[in-house]
Amino acid sequence: MSGAVVVLMCAWSGTPMTAQAPGADSQTREIVTDPIKCWWKTDASAVHIAERFTLELTCGVIEADRFTVVPKTDQLDPSAVQLTPFEVLGGTHHEDIQAPPWRYFQYEYTLRLLGQEFFGQDVDIPSLMVTYNIQSDVPGAAQGRDQVYALPALPMRVVSLVPKNATDIRDSPPESFADIEARLFRATSELLAGTVLFAFAVLLLALAAVQVIGRWRQRAPAASRTVPAGTVLGGCLREVGRLTSEVAREGWTPERAGSALTALRIGTAIAIGRPVAQTLVDTDVATREGQLTLRTGIFRRKRILLSAPITSPSFERHRANGNGQASSARSQAMLDELHESLQAFSAVRYGRNGNFEPAALDRALEDGRTALRRLRLAKLWPMRAVEGLARSAAMLGSMIWSR
Repeated sequence: MSGAVVVLMCAWSGTPMTAQAPGADSQTREIVTDPIKCWWKTDASAVHIAERFTLELTCGVIEADRFTVVPKTDQLDPSAVQLTPFEVLGGTHHEDIQAPPWRYFQYEYTLRLLGQEFFGQDVDIPSLMVTYNIQSDVPGAAQGRDQVYALPALPMRVVSLVPKNATDIRDSPPESFADIEARLFRATSELLAGTVLFAFAVLLLALAAVQVIGRWRQRAPAASRTVPAGTVLGGCLREVGRLTSEVAREGWTPERAGSALTALRIGTAIAIGRPVAQTLVDTDVATREGQLTLRTGIFRRKRILLSAPITSPSFERHRANGNGQASSARSQAMLDELHESLQAFSAVRYGRNGNFEPAALDRALEDGRTALRRLRLAKLWPMRAVEGLARSAAMLGSMIWSR
């Protein structure tokens, strides 16, 4: 029989233990001297009267191959344990941890101490008796007698809350006037910020409602509804992208210059606020010169032919009438790029000599593409909402100053 079995048998039977052989290992010696070990632990070394604190009881017991130390844990349950003069308010039994040959279990209690006679004293958490016995799996062996492990008392310092000459307990206020003022300032600031954001949201909602009501009143039959400007500009950009790929492979031709001119005419018409002709046609209708095909709807089955009668002279007349003078510098630069690209492709498409410089056309196409991208970004709903807010703010400011 191994050394560990001999040792546990002696502990189980209660017979005195003789000296061990020199070859007995450290595990056997630990089992001989201490088959169970327990210790206290608290989260505070000093407490106030009625202050809650946590007390942990941790124990380790031996579980060998044929002999097991079995403690009676029902007396350690938070609802049954008595730690007078401390009051047990509750507790938890955590899951056991196996670390052969040891098994560790832990109870966590929540305690407090009540009573004015304990001010400024050291009060002991009382000693706790843990009852256990040793059970054997050897056939014919009887269960060992109950044994007791005494857990020593744990002192706790009770901090006095009042001076010796005081006649009552003075509780300090949880906050000073400075703390109250700081919280009031923070609450006022957050309320002001929330009010501003709410007003901004209401203004955006009002603008959206105006747009929806206006579109509902001006709603036309399904056959005559127009495609939004952003969708039209997307079609123009796709056409310019297709031309860029074809020119990179095969070079410029008068037909490709005409296609680029069509896309730029449509984009320029949207930029200066001119209408774009939109015609819904069947799939077998051919596209004529000066028209751009746009596919919309589910699975892009609808074909819409787009065109705009915008020329360089008509653009210059638009500028001469004073239109666009109040626009920003960025918008002016975008219009200038569209105008220059429009002039370059008009000269190639309708010129008499038929000569053109490919590098100049490449540059004009790229400038027109950049301008169309900026125009499409400006036509998105968030940008239009911001522009509408800016106009409303300007009108409101002018009305206030006029008064």
